[in-house]
Amino acid sequence: MASYLRSRLVLAFLFAVVSNVMITCAVSAQDVITVGTATADGPTVDVPVSIRDRSGTPLGMDQVTTSRIQAFSIRVTYAPAAAVSSVTFTRAGITASLHPAFETSPASSGAISLLASFQQSTNPIPFTLNASAPGDLVAHLVFQLSSSATPGQNITLTLDSATTQLTDDGGSAATKETTGNGQLTLVNGSIVLPVPAISLTPPTQNVTAGSNGSLFAQTDVRMINNTSVQVTSSNTAFATVQSPIAINAGSRTGSITVTGISPGTVTITATLPASAGGGTATATVKIVEAAQCVVPSAPPLTGPETVLVGTTYNITWPAVGSATDYVIEESTDSAFGTVTSQTVVAPTAAFTHTSADVRYYYRVRARNHTTSCDTTSANSSSISVLITALPTPPVTRVLPAVGSAPGNNGAYFKTSVQLYNAKSSTISGKIVFHPAGAQGSSGDPSLAYTISSGKTLSFDDLLPAMGVAVGLGSADLVSDVNSSLPVTLARVFNDGGVAGTSGIALEPLSTDEALKAGNTGAVIAPADFQKFRLNIGVRTLEQGVAFNVIVRNRDGVVVKTLTKSFSPTFFTQSGSTDFLEGLALAGGETITFEVTSGSAFIYGSTTDNVTNDPSVQFARRIE
Repeated sequence: MASYLRSRLVLAFLFAVVSNVMITCAVSAQDVITVGTATADGPTVDVPVSIRDRSGTPLGMDQVTTSRIQAFSIRVTYAPAAAVSSVTFTRAGITASLHPAFETSPASSGAISLLASFQQSTNPIPFTLNASAPGDLVAHLVFQLSSSATPGQNITLTLDSATTQLTDDGGSAATKETTGNGQLTLVNGSIVLPVPAISLTPPTQNVTAGSNGSLFAQTDVRMINNTSVQVTSSNTAFATVQSPIAINAGSRTGSITVTGISPGTVTITATLPASAGGGTATATVKIVEAAQCVVPSAPPLTGPETVLVGTTYNITWPAVGSATDYVIEESTDSAFGTVTSQTVVAPTAAFTHTSADVRYYYRVRARNHTTSCDTTSANSSSISVLITALPTPPVTRVLPAVGSAPGNNGAYFKTSVQLYNAKSSTISGKIVFHPAGAQGSSGDPSLAYTISSGKTLSFDDLLPAMGVAVGLGSADLVSDVNSSLPVTLARVFNDGGVAGTSGIALEPLSTDEALKAGNTGAVIAPADFQKFRLNIGVRTLEQGVAFNVIVRNRDGVVVKTLTKSFSPTFFTQSGSTDFLEGLALAGGETITFEVTSGSAFIYGSTTDNVTNDPSVQFARRIE
């Protein structure tokens, strides 16, 4: 009997142990619903809701198809409710593309639910068995935070155990999982509202007195609400700032305008309100003097007179010390009515043209264009370049002597020029002035002209029209390629003011009319040097000139001989005594010129000492 009782007790104990183990195994495997934890970055917060399907539970992917998780009722309460202005609870993740047989999302103050069921045969929920926590995403909560939401505060998200449950698509009580029957675990979450930190960028900068600079107040997270930031300057005598500035809800940045008043260094401080944590940030701003802006001068241009079509050529000018760049303008119109311009840094610009018989005009402006300066010079004087089809030299005529200058005995000599186009088509060219005492160059002053058929162009005083106020020299009348020379009347005269003028007409001379090597020419001195004075002038051509001078008195006796030579394209005019190196003429002498090399026009200019009436005689070739 005792042995039987002992056996029964052992069996009872073993049954109890086995039952215990079975109960423990039954409750050890639980499916899990998790509402996530999110940190707010702005007023909108997205919180995931997940379900973890674990093996060994009444419902799951390891069970028969009729015992799968196909429906859920999830209710989440949030506190404080005042921190939330609105919330939605919708499907997401593995349920987003499914078609529920039933779905609703009722809400009340401080709580919201999502109830959804799916037919197993048509819309099975594709859970991953024993997925890593928190399992599969099935829904999400989207919170819109209210103005009552305070940084540093947490909003608790709590799953309601009384109504949160999982079932199959039929809602069978036998497989329903709740916290009450030990088949379901709920994991709560929260919304963390971080306290924002603020910074100012750039941390240092220079601002010119009298102008504005910009700073940016930036938080490390997006603001939940529209936030007013207070901004101060440590010394408003140096700089002022706008205050307050706003960082809008959902943004991290606000702009601050710093106005420079006078030179000095200030600290700019930005402060968040206490409701946003009260964080501060500083930046250093140095106010500097405005730069003195120098207006650059207009440089003179240099370029070729003619260029073959298709050839690249350069327009150059000397560098201007205060210039940062240059604006070079090109036009086919001498008045620059229409222009093409380019900006260059170096004092040169290259051009190429494919159309011949076109004259291009150029001018330049120097600019001082820096961060704080933008000044520009006046336009330079213009130059022109003729694009030619063939390297044929243009037709040239020479006015051996032109001027606008005072003379002896109160005289003031000027040169007027009239140009008549007798042709049936427009003609064009230019007048080039070669100043006395200097070899001619491409940089000599020039005046371009264009004359329509039958028209006349007049210059009352040629040199001022060319930009030369006072001067003496010679002039070349040069046609453009394929263009004729105009009929030209030049007059050199003494301007007597109210007493009128007295002078002589000069016709342009062909280079063929110049004295050349082997030629001899002569001029005759006035008979009475008490009444007249004599100047002797020489204008050389491209090879320069050398000649012998023989002076004879009226009886034919040689009184002086000398040799002279002059550079190419050179003009000189001087009194006879200076020209003859100290010989004072008595009257009636002859001066003979024997050209030994090169070519030149040589003339004698006789002027009445009383009326200043001029006359001229050229040393013509003696046959």
